[in-house]
Amino acid sequence: MKIERLSAKAEDYLETILRLSETPRGARTGDIAETMDVQPSTVSAALKSLKEQGLAEYTPYGAVGLTPKGRQVAEDISGRHVALRRFFTETLGLAQEDAEVVACGMEHDATPLVLERMGLLGDFLREHPGMLEKWVKVRETAKGERAPGVESGLDELPPGVRGVVMSVDMECALRKRLVEMGVTPGVLIAVERVAPLGDPIAVEVRGYRLSMRKSEAAHVRVKWRPGLI
Repeated sequence: MKIERLSAKAEDYLETILRLSETPRGARTGDIAETMDVQPSTVSAALKSLKEQGLAEYTPYGAVGLTPKGRQVAEDISGRHVALRRFFTETLGLAQEDAEVVACGMEHDATPLVLERMGLLGDFLREHPGMLEKWVKVRETAKGERAPGVESGLDELPPGVRGVVMSVDMECALRKRLVEMGVTPGVLIAVERVAPLGDPIAVEVRGYRLSMRKSEAAHVRVKWRPGLI
C-alpha cells in the first residue's frame, strides 16, 4: 500500500510507539496518550490512520506494534532526532534541554542532505582540533540576545520579501546617490525584479523604483520582514 506523506504529528506517533514498544509493558493506547499529552480517543484515530497506511498493527485494548515498514520509518525519524541533537550539543554547544527542544522541531523537516552535511561539519571540526578550538571561542559570542530576524545584503533579499535598511556601507559618492534616492536606515525596501542574468536588480523604496548592480546592493544591509508583500 502506498504511504501518504506523513505529517509531523504522525511521525511523532511512530517515534513514540517505537520507544514504548521497547519497554516491558509495550506501547499501549493509554501510555501513548500520556506520553504525547493527548486524549486516548485522539490516539485511537491516529492509530487507525497508521494501520490503514500499513505502518502500525493495532487492535483496541491491545499493545500497539509497528509493521516492518513502520519500524523502518520510525527508526529513520529517531535517527534524525539523534543526529540533530548531537549537532546542537557538540557543534553548536547548546544545553541538552535546549538541543532536545530544537531537535524535536526540526526532525520532521531536515532532509538527508542537510543531515549529512551537518554531520560532516561536526566530523570536520572534531578532526581539526585547532579549528574546533577557534570555533568554540567564536560560538560563545552568541548569547541569544540578538533581535529575531534574518539579516543580509540587499542582493540576497528574495523577491516578495521586504527588508528594513540597517546601514549603507559604501564609498561616499555612491552612498550619497542612494541616500538622495531615499535608501536610508529604517526605510522599507524590496527587490521587485532580477534581470535574467542576475544583474542588475530593480528595487522599490519609498514608492520609487531604482536599478542597481548586485555588487552595490551587497553593501546595503537589510533585516528581512517576511509577509509584508
